[in-house]
Amino acid sequence: MLGTFEKARAVLDLYSTERPEWGVSEVARRLGMPTSSAHALLASLAGMGLLHRTPAGRYRLGFGLLALSQILLANTPWREVAQEEMGRLSRAFGETLSLAALDGGQVVSVARLEGRLPESVGEPRVGAVLPAHASACGKVLLAHRPPEVVRAVLEDAGLERHTERTLDTPEALDRELEGVRACGYAREVEERRAGVCALAAPVRNHNGEVIAALGFSLPAARFADREAQVRDALVRACADISARIGYHAGLTEDGPLLWMSVGGRDELRPAPRRAHTKRRSDT
Repeated sequence: MLGTFEKARAVLDLYSTERPEWGVSEVARRLGMPTSSAHALLASLAGMGLLHRTPAGRYRLGFGLLALSQILLANTPWREVAQEEMGRLSRAFGETLSLAALDGGQVVSVARLEGRLPESVGEPRVGAVLPAHASACGKVLLAHRPPEVVRAVLEDAGLERHTERTLDTPEALDRELEGVRACGYAREVEERRAGVCALAAPVRNHNGEVIAALGFSLPAARFADREAQVRDALVRACADISARIGYHAGLTEDGPLLWMSVGGRDELRPAPRRAHTKRRSDT
């Protein structure tokens, strides 16, 4: 049964804006399966409404996926709150904004607003998968997961080298993620695409879990001049989003929570205090 789901996921992953339609033989060649198996799988997905068979016998995405997406969005209230803040940030800075979440070990774009300034950065469509190790949003999401989850994500996706600046070793990425946790935001300086830089900060829910990352993407030519201003506004916006959906660091003396592995299970636990951090006096 699990193998069938994995094959179905592989089929759906083939579809893109550039390639919205596939034939049986094309799917079979791309996924390395017999034509008869590809035909049966595509017909089954069409029967569930996830694909649509055209009169020419080819397959496009079905409206069943749209219905499922509407259910998902209706049950993701923080997305609407985040989009309101994204609109405010867009009006203030005019740069491209992206909202991403970690889903099934992948960093997925769940909302975006294109920039309106000259040479604004174009970001992948909603639903696209971002490189976890080479994107600012991905670094924020990885930084607040247990080491074994990070390893699993990287083993699945790899440390692909997108540019000469991409962090392509586990050691370099570990240092980067430690820095993200320490300063509260992530930087991406031409690591995913040459000429593109980005900043991202975490969005937390009521128990302190980082459920999303909101990021700005800027052309490298504007990054140095705008970094500090954009960063400060972004961190404040993420704090506002988190507060609006119920997060308040003062609810517990232990402060923010992080995902940690305890006895083989992932649990939310208080973030470790740094040696130099002092508890504030009650007076």
